[in-house]
Amino acid sequence: MREKILSIIERNSRIDLKELAVILGVEEADVVSEMEREGVICGYHTMIDWEKTSIEKVTALIEVRVTPQRGQGFDNIAERIYKYPEVNSVYLISGGYDLLVTLEGKSLNAVKDTLSSDQIADIKIETGRINRRINEITSPCFGYPGQPEFQGDTWYPVFCKMLEAGVGDAQKGNVDLRISVDELWECLEKDKDLFDEVSEPKLVHWDCWDGNIFVKDGKVTGIIDWERSIWGDPLMEVGFRTYSDNASFLEGYGMPVLSESEKRRALWYDIYLLVLVSLECEYRKYDTMDVYEWSTGLLEKQFKSLMG
Repeated sequence: MREKILSIIERNSRIDLKELAVILGVEEADVVSEMEREGVICGYHTMIDWEKTSIEKVTALIEVRVTPQRGQGFDNIAERIYKYPEVNSVYLISGGYDLLVTLEGKSLNAVKDTLSSDQIADIKIETGRINRRINEITSPCFGYPGQPEFQGDTWYPVFCKMLEAGVGDAQKGNVDLRISVDELWECLEKDKDLFDEVSEPKLVHWDCWDGNIFVKDGKVTGIIDWERSIWGDPLMEVGFRTYSDNASFLEGYGMPVLSESEKRRALWYDIYLLVLVSLECEYRKYDTMDVYEWSTGLLEKQFKSLMG
């Protein structure tokens, strides 16, 4: 009997109790009150089709892989994550990941036109603070997680392999980068000592553009899309790109001014990023060549700055 009652109200929690009593052939007062007292029925939820309202809701699902604590499993970790006000829910899942975290909001890119310049600046400042905390996480080695061929104990050779792979993909795909590759390698060798300043592998999101900054009510609720993350130099972060106005990000990050060597390394990371973006039209088969024209045009400009 209980199973029948629960099955019915699970599908329709607003069913009239008299109607339910008639269906089951029991007294109305006995239908659900006992299970409410016992805590079997904990509450009643309303299902809403938000797409039919004027309120737009976007939810990001973040898969998290963690190491369970001895004797406590995932409970403590899940509880710590759930305490953040930005988190809607945390689920234990099976498969390649352990926890599924849901965040509510919209990308900054989607709502930017509705925000004032001051609001955007505040969000970028907050993003800078968050990004700095991300970069405080360290690793024993440099490079891409799960890709041993792009890992190592020192940053310079790892970065060289990454850049060589990008240029190699351009050559394989017959993508004209519009720069002299030979001069690029000569210049990189001359700047080798600059990369010795990067002594500790830091967690770099590396794709923290407006489309991956989740916001709600003018506040950052999360940084999403970690597929490009790498253990490397924090100057690889989007907020340090030298061709953009990132004053608010840099203020939040706590580095309003870069040293000459930091500016030089940031310029190299411009080059690396633009090489990869130049490949996207070929490998992702975009309908237009707009991305290619933009990225190679900027790549030429940054390359000239690099060559002095």
